[in-house]
Amino acid sequence: MNGTVILGGGIAGLATAFALHQSGSTDWTLIEGSSRWGGKITSVHDHGFTIEGGPDSFITTKQGAVELCRTLGLGDQLTGSNTGKSATTYIWSGGRLHPMPEGMMLMAPTMIVPFLRTPMISWAGKLRMGMEFFVPRARGDQDESLASFVRRRLGNELLNKIAGPLMGGIHAADPERLSLKSTFPMFLQMEKKHGSLVRGMMKRAKHPVKPAAGQPAAQRTSMFMSLRGGLQQLADALVATLPQENLRTGLRALSVSRYADRYRIDLSDGSSLLANDVVFATPSFVTADLLQTLDSVLADRLRAIRYVSTATVSLGFRRGQVAHPLQGAGFIVPQSEGRRITACSWSSVKFAHRAPDDCVLLRVFIGGALAENLAEQEENALIQLAREELQIMLGIDATPVVAKAYRWHKANPQYDVGHADRIAEIEQSLLRHSGLHLAGAAYHGPGIPDCIQSGQDAAQAIAARLPHAARA
Repeated sequence: MNGTVILGGGIAGLATAFALHQSGSTDWTLIEGSSRWGGKITSVHDHGFTIEGGPDSFITTKQGAVELCRTLGLGDQLTGSNTGKSATTYIWSGGRLHPMPEGMMLMAPTMIVPFLRTPMISWAGKLRMGMEFFVPRARGDQDESLASFVRRRLGNELLNKIAGPLMGGIHAADPERLSLKSTFPMFLQMEKKHGSLVRGMMKRAKHPVKPAAGQPAAQRTSMFMSLRGGLQQLADALVATLPQENLRTGLRALSVSRYADRYRIDLSDGSSLLANDVVFATPSFVTADLLQTLDSVLADRLRAIRYVSTATVSLGFRRGQVAHPLQGAGFIVPQSEGRRITACSWSSVKFAHRAPDDCVLLRVFIGGALAENLAEQEENALIQLAREELQIMLGIDATPVVAKAYRWHKANPQYDVGHADRIAEIEQSLLRHSGLHLAGAAYHGPGIPDCIQSGQDAAQAIAARLPHAARA
């Protein structure tokens, strides 16, 4: 008999276990189907390179990840992105790289002259964007896709060349389906408050968000942070802190059903566990399969959250083999350009300690909602594809010192239009099953801080269900 069973050993499941452990609870078990902890967080050290297979950083405007790192004693390992050197992002357009116009904040300019000078946007596109000041506010509070919003306010050219590949790419999403309300609600708020997205962005640039109280001065300018030895340090530190007898890998849950006033979890080794609480830190479609017999309506609602496949390819080169100056963060590629990659991050420029001093590390992104089939190829084919594209775009024809591809099959949840309503329905269905909890990337944010928060929320909900004496 277990008080709590946590299914899924990614960052959400680990955060749930850690929060329970910190509260003094020992009556829990964390189960992971694979042989390793961390989920999509995976770091490899090879020939002096630090390669991230999944996420390479976390946002600092949500403090959960930074705070957890410090709690685990990793504060001295925190490193900010090198935005102070150059925050430039490039866009592949018309067969060459163009720097993002100075003053662009996500998808709107805060400085007019640099935007007018860029050759990447036609004069018709610039004029259409200038008309944004006169576009009326949307009526009502209905959800809207990113593409619909940008097209309505800024025009089709800005959508196709900047906003779509940049902001849709963050979620590996199709801009025509991506929910603005659930991913970038600040733009809706700007439209309501200022009547113009450009006007709102300009005011925001003049009055930036102040850093959190107590945040070290050296870290205040960085919106994104990582760990010197790779994000795997975070997962490893969590596992090392937890009691090993509560952790079980290589074991899958097959189903979850009612057993009197508890839940029975049937496992792949033929055994079963009984629990008062079950935390599903698994992809929503996996959770749906586990709950199919218990509640088919809830299962169907969970399956309605789509997932897409992506891949990353990291390539390390000798610095002398790369002619491009690599001054910036990397580049994005609009779908209209017909290339086979969606973006390339200059990892060793973005973060220190990612490559030896005489080398550079580049990370190529493949697949997503608009090109899933490309991400499903074998590792060698992905590496070859990435090398061919970088030869065309950056002129690199050298053999890499290191090359590593990671495939993430159906690993990226899609926040389609109506996502908030879908989650509300799921949570309403969940109320019929006291003791069942959801955590992870599919619900209230896909980033590392979001997943950590979801795990902490699940642990808090479990603690609230315990009798006062048991919590004391």
